[in-house]
Amino acid sequence: MPMKSTQPVPFIVRLTDRGPFPTNAARAYRLLIAAVVLLSTVVEVLRTVQDLPFAQGLPAFLAEMVAEFLLLGDFALQATAAVLGRAPEKSRGHAFLSYLRSPYGLVDFLAALPMSSELLMSSPGDWGAVFGILRFLKLARYSPALEILVAVVQREVRPLQSATFILVLMLLVSSTSLYFIERHINPNFDSIPATMWWSVATLTTVGYGDVVPITGLGKLLGGVVAMLGIAMFALPASILATGFAEEMRRRDFLATWRMVARVPFFIGLDAEQIADITNLLRFYAVPPGDAVIRAGEVGDRMYFIVSGLLAADYGGSEPALLSDGDFFGEIALLRDSRRTATVTARSRCQLLILDAKDLRHFLEGSPQIGEIIAKTAQQRLNEQSATSL
Repeated sequence: MPMKSTQPVPFIVRLTDRGPFPTNAARAYRLLIAAVVLLSTVVEVLRTVQDLPFAQGLPAFLAEMVAEFLLLGDFALQATAAVLGRAPEKSRGHAFLSYLRSPYGLVDFLAALPMSSELLMSSPGDWGAVFGILRFLKLARYSPALEILVAVVQREVRPLQSATFILVLMLLVSSTSLYFIERHINPNFDSIPATMWWSVATLTTVGYGDVVPITGLGKLLGGVVAMLGIAMFALPASILATGFAEEMRRRDFLATWRMVARVPFFIGLDAEQIADITNLLRFYAVPPGDAVIRAGEVGDRMYFIVSGLLAADYGGSEPALLSDGDFFGEIALLRDSRRTATVTARSRCQLLILDAKDLRHFLEGSPQIGEIIAKTAQQRLNEQSATSL
């Protein structure tokens, strides 16, 4: 059976990658686009200040034009990356339309519209400002905030529906009650819809004070409604807060699971063991040149390499190179001693950290993994002894 050839990923696709571990070029490109979006948004906001010379002068216009040209170029790059990175079964036209119909594609398109309105319309009016402010949503491409919010709302939709029903019920009851209490003596409450404005301001504890009850019974009702409003609006807030915390834990777990699955050392584990080790591991990114551990330090954790290249200096002539799937730091843990080597990152590395107490807990349920780690540790000690002779 012929082996499937792997094609290199085009540079444009890597440049516009939205993954959590971008290349240096992709990271620099993200910072450029973020700076451009922030600059153009600030300029559009300041343009509404009529007596601000900078906002109405040539510098603001030039900054806006440069930003729009760069964002138009970003739209072209994103569209090209969508076409080049398409699935084999998709045509170029289908890939482009899929990108254009996606939320990110729509935002990229809207961000380029101010340029069209400036060039095609003699007086674009407020549309240029509207599309200019909307381009701030481009930053959502590099932030999971909106995606997390949508996921939380979708998962907590039933509790939120119940909380919304209670709030609407309280709005109707409080509005109707105050209407019947003060309709004949307070012109501000001559109908239930008019009274709803007071109920909204009171339930939310904003209390504008533009319309207020004047009778003793009405004021008593207002106090009760205000206290109930505090409790009722705390309900959906707590639902969303709990949902956000659960979603973040779930995403962290899935991200760590994917990284664990990429480490060859863990390939032999079953699903239950992977779940156990995933709950114990923590992610750690190391820039090139940083020392992860130093010889002589107290060892309190070991490391698994997801990606990257590190050099382990045991004091010999040539350091040992460690790469994807290797692990280090286990000797000090198994022998309860100090570090025997200095390990330095040669490239940007993604590591998984396992603390000493968690390692012991995991090895109790996975003795075969313990044997592999102990065997590797003994082999490295033998190599160090041979080097020192």
